[in-house]
Amino acid sequence: MDVLDQAMASFLKWQDQYNEACGLFKEQDIRPLAEFCDPGVDIRIPLSPELQHFYTRYEIRSGADHKTSLGMKSAAVEIGDAAVLFFPKPEHLFRQQLGYRWLGTGEPYQASPSWPPEHVVIANYNDDPLIVDTASPASPVYGRIDGSEAFLLADSLADFFSALALLIEAAFAMEGNVTNEETFEIEAAFVEEVRPKLVQLLGKDKVENVMKYLSFY
Repeated sequence: MDVLDQAMASFLKWQDQYNEACGLFKEQDIRPLAEFCDPGVDIRIPLSPELQHFYTRYEIRSGADHKTSLGMKSAAVEIGDAAVLFFPKPEHLFRQQLGYRWLGTGEPYQASPSWPPEHVVIANYNDDPLIVDTASPASPVYGRIDGSEAFLLADSLADFFSALALLIEAAFAMEGNVTNEETFEIEAAFVEEVRPKLVQLLGKDKVENVMKYLSFY
């Protein structure tokens, strides 16, 4: 898991610097743990080796009182004033799957016939799911928008967190002012700064998907 830990180190560096300077969500972040812990994930949720490592080695901090509409406590990952991704605590992962893998208004929930059981929603942006394929090597990350088919964002969980680090670094350099105040569009300078680095990391097609998922285009 060295590659994932290296990616997380970069992500944590820029998350912390951004949050200290510009962050809106106090104590709602992702932190390294001093020792491995049992994340308390529901046994019905499959975990890949990478996802298991992520939840046992890193803590999802949710702040004192913040809960989502589904009653989940989540960390908030900010990319300037343009985007906030919410990562639920691992013990709330089952709730995060409701409406995707499981359907219904209460137990016993019914498995969705159209949702791959190996796809685990680990976060959301604007109520659109961020998905890890737990059955594939390195845990590829996908996005979905408004019920669309899943599209690939990164070939691995490590690559995804490396991409987040690049995005947050660029937002930090712009003091969080990623969105134009008059047009509400993403500043061209932000895209011009971060896009070449993302292409080198992810490849052109996946960068286009990341930009689409985050509504940067």
